[in-house]
Amino acid sequence: MAAVPVPVSEREIDDRRRLGIDSLDERWAGEWRPVNPPKLWHPILNTHLLLALAPTAKAKGLLAIGDACGLFGADDDWRVPDQTYARPEDAREEGFVSAELVVEIRSPGDDSYRKLPFYAARGVREVLIVHRDRRAELYRRSAEGEMVAVAPAWSEVLDVDLGAILACLPGDR
Repeated sequence: MAAVPVPVSEREIDDRRRLGIDSLDERWAGEWRPVNPPKLWHPILNTHLLLALAPTAKAKGLLAIGDACGLFGADDDWRVPDQTYARPEDAREEGFVSAELVVEIRSPGDDSYRKLPFYAARGVREVLIVHRDRRAELYRRSAEGEMVAVAPAWSEVLDVDLGAILACLPGDR
């Protein structure tokens, strides 16, 4: 889902809230980035992946959230990953302050890759970017605090091969 920076008035933001279409909107250092609802394939893939990973996450003591929950750097700076796997102590009423793993289901032209530095700064250990064709790209925070691509897509957080799991998921319907 593209989070394209456009000039947005507070009235427009209030209208989006009132209409209930703001749950995916992000704010990048004070700049609003409204996000449109995804195409149907996106939530189908997101749901199948969450159902596959949540039991493992739960067994490891992590919260598994797949419902547009924000990861906050400040009151005016947050991202909304498609899935968040976090320790309970990183949860706040408004969302999370860090996570062990976040998942971005990549829509064409979206900002998934541009979010990597924000996630690294928030202490996220791993970021999984998933493409519509089920291709997995796993990024892990390095000792220097940067997200670095790792292959194969073996999650140290969940101790599973994310690429293999994605390959086994049902199709778009």
